[in-house]
Amino acid sequence: MSNTNKSTSDTPTSISEFTPKRFPGIDYTQRPQSYWDDTSVLHATLRNVKGENRRRLIRDFHSLEQLDQVEPGLAKDTLTTPERESLGRIHPTFLGGEYLPDYQTAETEIARIVLDSTLRDVISLRARRTKTGLLRYSIVDEYEGEFFYPKLPTRDPLTLGQIVDWIDQTRIEANSDDGYGLGLIYTVSNFTEGEDVHRLENFTKVESDLYPELSQHYARLSSEWAVTTFLESKEGEDREEVIRCLIKIEWADNEAEADAFLKHHGR
Repeated sequence: MSNTNKSTSDTPTSISEFTPKRFPGIDYTQRPQSYWDDTSVLHATLRNVKGENRRRLIRDFHSLEQLDQVEPGLAKDTLTTPERESLGRIHPTFLGGEYLPDYQTAETEIARIVLDSTLRDVISLRARRTKTGLLRYSIVDEYEGEFFYPKLPTRDPLTLGQIVDWIDQTRIEANSDDGYGLGLIYTVSNFTEGEDVHRLENFTKVESDLYPELSQHYARLSSEWAVTTFLESKEGEDREEVIRCLIKIEWADNEAEADAFLKHHGR
């Protein structure tokens, strides 16, 4: 893994006519007052902690109202190489996020994408405050990934809708025209490599303490993709066989539920 990265916002999205995705019941106008507001003790503790598993452990302490008992080393932004190696010996997933690039001056993470991969890989979305007060945004991962996305507003923090559009318009290759942004591209890539669609519904998670409904948006987006892809793969198959398949993959507990599922989706 490397701690260097490339991120550029001067390359336009490959989608010529981008249509923002919105789900009912989510407030896409929500905007944090500041990316550096540490009035929440949990957010102040987590803000620049790189490791995903360490972040989860800190959340567990918080849920038990024992945040004051978190070991100082657990809440460090960046671990030393020996500390990372020690965690990796516990389980490979403890390496997830630990090799993200260091934060620049006045830079903080505003959201992260977590993959259910062997190492629990993390893509970090960051904002940096310049000396003039403007905001500069970037995307980094642990593998020198290069991300291409349209220019973003620089005066105020993004709204939930703007950060969703940023994620959805970001490409990992300059000429990529697959129609999928960071919220789904890794999921779809695993599917095209042969992984079963029902095992991928929760492969990509998007998280943010600053945008509480961001994870809900992408959970619904991923579920919508999984259902659509599953039904497309079953085109022409006998309905009873599809019902048996839905029960087998545990998307339905019985035939009645499976039948209702298909009717709900127009089948």
